[in-house]
Amino acid sequence: MTALPGSPQVQNIIPGPFFGTDAYAGPGVGILGGILIFSLGMLWLEHRRRSLIAKGEHFESVESEKVIGGSSDDGSTITTMIAPPNRLVPFLPLLTVFAVNFACTLLIFPALDWSYLQEDTFGATTYDSRAGLWAVVVGILAAIGLIVAMNFGQWSTLKVGFNDGVKRSMLPIFSTASEVGYGAVVASVAAFAVIRDSVFGMGANALVTSVVTTSITAGLTGSSSGGMTIALNALGADLRTMAEDEGISLEMMHRLTAMAAGGLDTLPHSGAVVTLLIVCGLTHRQSYKDIGMVTLVIPVLVVVALIALVSAVGGF
Repeated sequence: MTALPGSPQVQNIIPGPFFGTDAYAGPGVGILGGILIFSLGMLWLEHRRRSLIAKGEHFESVESEKVIGGSSDDGSTITTMIAPPNRLVPFLPLLTVFAVNFACTLLIFPALDWSYLQEDTFGATTYDSRAGLWAVVVGILAAIGLIVAMNFGQWSTLKVGFNDGVKRSMLPIFSTASEVGYGAVVASVAAFAVIRDSVFGMGANALVTSVVTTSITAGLTGSSSGGMTIALNALGADLRTMAEDEGISLEMMHRLTAMAAGGLDTLPHSGAVVTLLIVCGLTHRQSYKDIGMVTLVIPVLVVVALIALVSAVGGF
């Protein structure tokens, strides 16, 4: 979600406008972080699997008939998914997002003249503050176009897909918008100046300050994207200036700040954790130890280790 360079996740896009970076910022550190999080997470899950099997826990196999659009003995409808003709087909839209994002970020966009964006007519913005977001948007639009082309003629299916997509996009859109508004209000109150001065008075460098601030805010809000949005809206400009003055790579700021958002965001009060447990029919007591290890403890430890590595050898 946050470590792999080029990820289209919003957590990887948010830092871009603040640090003038793109979704591929800090590729070496990001890939190393992704490998560490995945490997340590799988080691923990394998350890838990073995220990639970040793205690006698197991899955029960259930025999079922493969029926498409049929009915069961009690009259209820049975629906099964029809396998795609090729196992690569379902992944084509996802691969398209990555490929187009990569091409726009490193090849197409840099070759174009974006100087006109600095005119008041276009909002007096800059290419660096928008490139990462635009590349992902173009990638997503290309993937949508591919899905339409692959299902051309199946208008009823496409209609359902578009309707459901629009409906389900409303929650994240308005959630992010409300978080931005909330962050702006917080940043405007007098008490926030005290908090800001305390954060920058820790004596830490810009990278550590950004990571700690984002982690704390994500923990308080129970949201990685929300916490990072609030933190960077309030302190992003100051953090960038601080990093430039200290000679700290803005790409490292982007990558490690994004990764820091994906740690304390899954504390027990997190809405995502609560929703997951409800869907699975489990309780915090039964499952939070494993959730916390995979989504909180391991990512936090990896970020701490990467900060130490970057501080010792520099960014890569």
